Amino acid sequence: MPGPLDGVPMPLLPGEVVPPASAEFELVCDIWSADAHMAREYARQAAAIAELARRRSVERDADYGPRGGPGPDSRAARPAALADVSDDFVSELAVIRGCSEAEAGRLAAESILLTTKLAPTWAELFAGRLSIRKARILLDLLGDAPDAVAAGVQARVLPGAADCPPSRLGDRVRYHLYRVDAEAKERRRKDAERRADVHVQRTADDLGRLIIEGPLPAVHAARDAVDQYARWMRADGDDRPIGVLRSAAALDLILRPWDTSRPPVTAHLTLHAALPSLRPDAPAGAAPAELDGQLISAAQCRELLDSLDMLGLSAAPAGGS
Repeated sequence: MPGPLDGVPMPLLPGEVVPPASAEFELVCDIWSADAHMAREYARQAAAIAELARRRSVERDADYGPRGGPGPDSRAARPAALADVSDDFVSELAVIRGCSEAEAGRLAAESILLTTKLAPTWAELFAGRLSIRKARILLDLLGDAPDAVAAGVQARVLPGAADCPPSRLGDRVRYHLYRVDAEAKERRRKDAERRADVHVQRTADDLGRLIIEGPLPAVHAARDAVDQYARWMRADGDDRPIGVLRSAAALDLILRPWDTSRPPVTAHLTLHAALPSLRPDAPAGAAPAELDGQLISAAQCRELLDSLDMLGLSAAPAGGS
């Protein structure tokens, strides 16, 4: 059998990286080594991103004048860690990494915090003694704390963090944080309320998840109300699974298709679809459509348009066009 042509890369197989004959102790050591290596590379990336951010000072935005700066919504959603960084930096980082601006913004804020206020955490990361998941626990809980408070909490929790499970580490950080800074919990709650929003996440098989953030008591009350409506639907004879009934009840309560006593609220959806995919005789493998940037099947697209009475495509009449 002829070998590969010159210049054609040969794929590396897992068995060549970790030989099947490896002793179990060697495998355990490889796992430890990989964890330490990932932590160190994450710390190295954070240092590089933070240094690049320092070279993109917010003073650069002054060249564009007041109309070239961020709007009120952007300023409200902007992490405090990025206050001294140019508004264009997050977009630049997204291009560099080939990721979304949301991911780039989160990574930029994490990197700046790790190399400033949370420098002791960065040092533990680079040494391989702290996992990325544990570092993010400290980032989440100490990111908005005053410098002195963050330093005091890190001094208490980092010495034993390597042997502490993530959930236990989070509890320890909260315990020391609230002891050192009694107002931290209330400050974090108010900050979270200012950032509350409604989000959509795509799930499997052309479904989506609507996430409504709000005060915890209100969220629990809303969930309980939705459950009661769903159980009333069940009592009226709807035998669909209770989870499906909750979903249907919640969506109906928001969209209120039966309510004609209020001014109509129009939802704007951007749909892109190939015309052949919209015909009733379209094959099963018809090109998918795109709804607000998310791919959906041609069948689901036809179902949506038909429910809105917007699907008038049919086969050409005999002898016509």
